Amino acid sequence: MAAWVVCALCALVIIKPQEFIPALSGIPLVHAAFGITLLCVALDVVWRRLKPALAPQVVYALAFLAWAALTTALKRPAALEERGMQLATVAGIFVAVAVAAASPRGLRALAITLVGCAVLTTVVAIVQAFQPHGCMIAAPDDWEGKGELEPDGRPCETNLDCRIEAPVPDGNYRCERPGPLGTSTIDGRVRYRGSLADPNELSLMAGMSIPLAIALAERRSGPRRPRRSVRGGPPPSAGGAAPGPARACGARRALALPVLLTDRLISRVAGALRALPVTAVIAAIGAMVVLSRSRSGVIVYLAVLGISFIRRSGTLGVIAACFVGPPMLLLGGRSGDEASESSGERVELLREAFELIRRTKGIGVGAGQFGDESSLGLTAHNSYLLAAAETGLLGMCLFALALYASIKVPLSIWLGDVDVGPTRRFAPAIFVSLCGALIGIFFLSWAYKDVLYMVFGASAALYGAARAEDSRVVVRVSGREVALVCGGMSLVLVLLNVLLRFLG
Repeated sequence: MAAWVVCALCALVIIKPQEFIPALSGIPLVHAAFGITLLCVALDVVWRRLKPALAPQVVYALAFLAWAALTTALKRPAALEERGMQLATVAGIFVAVAVAAASPRGLRALAITLVGCAVLTTVVAIVQAFQPHGCMIAAPDDWEGKGELEPDGRPCETNLDCRIEAPVPDGNYRCERPGPLGTSTIDGRVRYRGSLADPNELSLMAGMSIPLAIALAERRSGPRRPRRSVRGGPPPSAGGAAPGPARACGARRALALPVLLTDRLISRVAGALRALPVTAVIAAIGAMVVLSRSRSGVIVYLAVLGISFIRRSGTLGVIAACFVGPPMLLLGGRSGDEASESSGERVELLREAFELIRRTKGIGVGAGQFGDESSLGLTAHNSYLLAAAETGLLGMCLFALALYASIKVPLSIWLGDVDVGPTRRFAPAIFVSLCGALIGIFFLSWAYKDVLYMVFGASAALYGAARAEDSRVVVRVSGREVALVCGGMSLVLVLLNVLLRFLG
């Protein structure tokens, strides 16, 4: 019961129906869903449907969010109320997912929810791409059009067309494609709304859902049923007694007929049919990534798909990835002056991040304050440097440890010797999804992103479900690993600093 309620909570956070359904506006749906989740979790624990277990990433993730709130209180007390509420919401979602989905059914429900949200946002984005252009007005201070856009019903081909006989003479008009659910493109790039209004973030979220879709399509492992004869007769007797004359004659006649349907053929056909929906999902997400023109989205898509192909098919997976990779690299991403401008902007933001680290002596400027300190008014576009610039070097290490522990848990359960039943099939999916996140957040500001902490929570829920199946499942992060992760992050900072100096 708690699993489906927390899934509804995740869907509300991602889809945000209150933003495009007028009847739901003003209703605190997320807070209500969170309260119901807590109640259902308490009932499931009392009824022994859930056995909470403390996963190693829980400590690091909560410590990072608490440290982020503390640095904000020290550096920018006026912003503590707003940022503190955002951090508390992320922490609540993370803990709710980690506890409520800690069962095989809960993990399956969570996977269905995340894949469903990815499919919905992907369909919305693809429909956007085929709509005619129309004049849309943004907020007066939103000159980049990254917020919500309101259509005024006039067709257009360029932004200048919207300024001719404009209903609002000084309005901030843009020529974009409108889409379902009150969405619109941004500079011709498809996107969703709310926290996924950035095409890059939409591409990353959808790419992270691909391994979960593949896991849902996989056949469940279980005891094999006793085999029947071709004519559907009963299985051979356990005692091994010889059949009677009539039955033996019938068996000889059955063997003499051409066997058109074998177990192997039926299994292959069933596997192909099960693969059709997930193939359609993968193809749709790939099309959306191309339409979003997201370079980081293309990298994550190829990385996630490549790891999944290699895991499932070995050498054939490498060959398949070679066929998928070049078209995606050719069609996806941006090029020309737009791409050069974006790359130059990202380099400048990385320089400003290092300047903030030096200026604050490694303590940070407070959560969510990078944009106010930046000359460009943007975030760092790199989660690791964002964590270092806003929460200091300690915050960066805590964030890296949360990510490391979240990846180690599914990898240990996947490759471990303990049989945890149906829970195991979600371990490689969560591992591959987090590998995609590990790559994608290098290009995005996801240090406090709700979607990222949902996947962190899925990893913690996997640990709880595995522990409930077998108490011998134990995953810890040793002191040596802590030192290696912190040292590795320090090395990343040094290499990035050297690279920026080399670029001039």
